[in-house]
Amino acid sequence: MRSSSRTDILAAALRVVDAAGGVDITYESVAREVGLSKAGLMYHFPSKDDLMYAVIEHVIDRWKVELRGTLGRSFEESTLAERVRAFVEFAANGGATRGEFVVFTEAVRRPTLSGPWLEYLREWFEFGSETDTASLLLVWLATNGLWIAEATNIVAVSPAQRQALISRSLTLIGSSV
Repeated sequence: MRSSSRTDILAAALRVVDAAGGVDITYESVAREVGLSKAGLMYHFPSKDDLMYAVIEHVIDRWKVELRGTLGRSFEESTLAERVRAFVEFAANGGATRGEFVVFTEAVRRPTLSGPWLEYLREWFEFGSETDTASLLLVWLATNGLWIAEATNIVAVSPAQRQALISRSLTLIGSSV
């Protein structure tokens, strides 16, 4: 498959999830969105798990590109504090979408799909068991909580509250370095 076709299919799958507000990705909905037949889509992704696994990897790849851009230095030269700061800034600028949250929860719900997420988390955010990383872990958890709240609408967060949360998170990172 041409990489552009693969990218188009994966982007279409995310648009389907974003538009539908959290419904499962189906062959029919993705095929319709990308302009393929269901059989054409199944040719590229023989099982729904193949499609979901590819969507998860696609999301993680996008996040890594954006996080590296926010870091402003190579991943290998970065510290945990810098990576957490990059994640807060990425999330603050709308980096993590509602559709991506749905994709993430699908991976949690179906452990056979969780490998890419776990690998990404271990690579970027290995907090270890040391207490000196507690402030960074708190910020990371709060940022993920904000993403969950916004993706699910379980808590209404005003723009002012959101900005205050982000500002305090960034301050807390600065005091933990």
